[in-house]
Amino acid sequence: MKQHCESSLVGYDHRMEVTATHASTVPAHVPPNLVRQVDLEFKSPVDELFSRVDALRSEARALWLSIGLPRFGGSAWFFTQEADIRAGLQNTELFGQPESQLQAMLISLNPPEHTRYRRLLTPLFSPGAVGAMEDSIRQRIRGIIAELAPRGSCDFVADVATQFPTRVFTSWMGLPEEQTATFVKLTSVLLHGTAEQQPQALGGVFGVLTSLIDGRMAHPTDDLMSKIAAVQLDGRPLTRDELLGIAYLLFFAGLDTVAAALSFSFWHLAQTPADRRTLAEHKVPTGQVVEEMLRRHSFMHLLRIVRRDAEFAGVQLKAGDRVILSLPMASRDPAAFDDPTGVHLERVDNRHCAFGAGPHRCLGSHLARIELRVALDEWHARIPDYRLDGQATGYSGVTLGVASLPLRWS
Repeated sequence: MKQHCESSLVGYDHRMEVTATHASTVPAHVPPNLVRQVDLEFKSPVDELFSRVDALRSEARALWLSIGLPRFGGSAWFFTQEADIRAGLQNTELFGQPESQLQAMLISLNPPEHTRYRRLLTPLFSPGAVGAMEDSIRQRIRGIIAELAPRGSCDFVADVATQFPTRVFTSWMGLPEEQTATFVKLTSVLLHGTAEQQPQALGGVFGVLTSLIDGRMAHPTDDLMSKIAAVQLDGRPLTRDELLGIAYLLFFAGLDTVAAALSFSFWHLAQTPADRRTLAEHKVPTGQVVEEMLRRHSFMHLLRIVRRDAEFAGVQLKAGDRVILSLPMASRDPAAFDDPTGVHLERVDNRHCAFGAGPHRCLGSHLARIELRVALDEWHARIPDYRLDGQATGYSGVTLGVASLPLRWS
């Protein structure tokens, strides 16, 4: 669970001198010249979120960061080059997943265990399977836009970016329509609530998912949860705990990420009339626009655990070291992309890392792309001209995201 730091750390010096207290906690195998004390958890204006991460690129190929993220253990190796990050994502023999208390959380398993579960779920998330949902997804975003358009303004995060993927998720999973509003509220607290509010909201999510699983195990229908409950693992049904782990992963991975991608895209477009016209007039395929927005605003820092002693990215790693494989660093590397901090909707050779890489690449990427494409098309068909109506605020942590995005239109 991410908890957002209240300080903005404006003007934070990434090359600040390491204090004696911090230095005493640095492992002996870490060269002192690679140690930096950098808080990756903060709130700030949106345009500062990525620049602070980008600033680390010129420091070194690999850094040891004191990062201020308890979930990441407080310190970790941090790689700054796309080639190393991509290689790290693909090398599950060296970089393993942190453990989870939930059995069958795919994000916490390593091959071959991960492969067994992933193989079961892949057909349910194939382009054909999720493509069949496009009409219903389009109707949902149209309904949201129809409610908002006459108002002339909104907070895009609260009114669209959080609402839309949550409604898609609850409908697909098979939650009753009357529970959708409850799930939207729970999602909002998890994404933007206080540290005191979030545990209760998480308990609410688990309660809803557990009730859904019990219902579908007893009385299956044709929704996604029923289909997952029906699959066989090595000739046996999945256990209740396995189903809960999978359901929570789908919830956690499918809502926060799509909300962040939508918000960053509209934050850019609200300030860029030329790109809005490109979208509204269909000058480039919307799918191509989606890929560039995902690249420019990749937003996940992924944690891995070193599984054995090795040399990687020019440094010595020890078993048990924590490693951050930063997708923003990979997708914004000048060695991999021309003008990586700019947005170029005409970019076609776009091998970004927004969905990760390797065996743990995002299972729901096909669905996410549909949601983003449909949202961009439908919004600009109805509201092609809009602007920022105040300062957009963002947060950095395990995920980079937008907390508030006030928009206004005629």
